[in-house]
Amino acid sequence: MAAEPGLTLTIYTAEPDSPSEDALRLLASWAASQEADTTTRKLSTE
Repeated sequence: MAAEPGLTLTIYTAEPDSPSEDALRLLASWAASQEADTTTRKLSTE
C-alpha cells in the first residue's frame, strides 16, 4: 500500500464448501468476536 510504507494486505480464499472454507470462517468469527470484545472494553472505560 503506497500510502502506508511497511504495511501489507494479505487475502486468503478457499474453495466453496471445502474444509478450508469452514476453517477460514471459524477464524473470521474469532477475529470478529475479539474485535467486539475490544470495542466493548474501550466503551466501558470511557
